Amino acid sequence: MDARRNLLNAARDLVAAKGVKAATIAAIAEKAGVAKGLLFYYFDSKESVIRAVAQELDAEYTAGLRETCRGGRALDCLHALFRHHFDFLAHNPEGAQFLYQSAASRLGHGVAGFYEHLYAGIVNVLERGAAAGEFHVADAGELAYMILGSLHGVGRLKLFDFQRDYDGASRLCDFYDAVLTGRVQGKEGS
Repeated sequence: MDARRNLLNAARDLVAAKGVKAATIAAIAEKAGVAKGLLFYYFDSKESVIRAVAQELDAEYTAGLRETCRGGRALDCLHALFRHHFDFLAHNPEGAQFLYQSAASRLGHGVAGFYEHLYAGIVNVLERGAAAGEFHVADAGELAYMILGSLHGVGRLKLFDFQRDYDGASRLCDFYDAVLTGRVQGKEGS
């Protein structure tokens, strides 16, 4: 691996484990096994290292998000979106934890892109489902915000090992199926 990659990996791991504040330039360089000055050869500042990691992770998350739905029923697309989110958490817990930690920091305005992409994807699916008569949606933006909060909250709990075996994707699919279609436990709601 090259020094730049080592620095990015070190920053990701430190932020994921301890938060942005603890990921000092010295700590990043030490974990990467390089001299502190080498960090400045590749990056202008600690913030630029953090942004570079966030951009990589956001690109990875977003590429998978774009692949979740290429057509079909909106409900199937929403299910695929939920599965994508939890698959990303399961296969890249350090990356997900990095995104959560960095978004919560003062740097969050530059690294919260995955939230924006996920929110836009949810809004798109809800609007498509409403237009096709599949969903009962009064305000797609409002409901997308609630869904995003559900994904974030359940995802954080899983990353913190709270009921790690809980199948968040399936449970959220069931819950939002009922909300969106008006069916409760397989019966038509009022």
